[in-house]
Amino acid sequence: MIFNRNDIKISFDRPKYVTENKKVKCTLKYYINVPSFVHEEDRFPAKGYNPTAVRSCGEFYLGDELTATGVATCGPEDSFDKKVGREIAEARAEAKAYKHAEKLLKKYVKTVVDAYSDMLLAFEAKADCVQRHNAEYTAEVGK
Repeated sequence: MIFNRNDIKISFDRPKYVTENKKVKCTLKYYINVPSFVHEEDRFPAKGYNPTAVRSCGEFYLGDELTATGVATCGPEDSFDKKVGREIAEARAEAKAYKHAEKLLKKYVKTVVDAYSDMLLAFEAKADCVQRHNAEYTAEVGK
């Protein structure tokens, strides 16, 4: 499928820091933005499928507000630097957010694919039944 905008993004709020002794804790709130799509009916050919007829129609958030936490601890022999501690803690929180987002997205895609697969199997069963019935009917009528 082709989208006008097909990137999945993570939107972060401002980080919140807590500093205790030689330890900095960073809390990041984030959202996973997933593009949604629609088909442009006027761009579909009479037969077949036109992948350029699929376009983005905004985005939705996968899940509600999510939270990731990162911690940076200064060793006893090191000198404590609050700024460096905040940068390390924020980087760790961001890495956790991306790892969690990846897991959620894989689960989401599997759920969507499974749902479409189930719909396809149900349609194939219905199509087989109709084809069999029509073949029997035409064979009977043609006698």
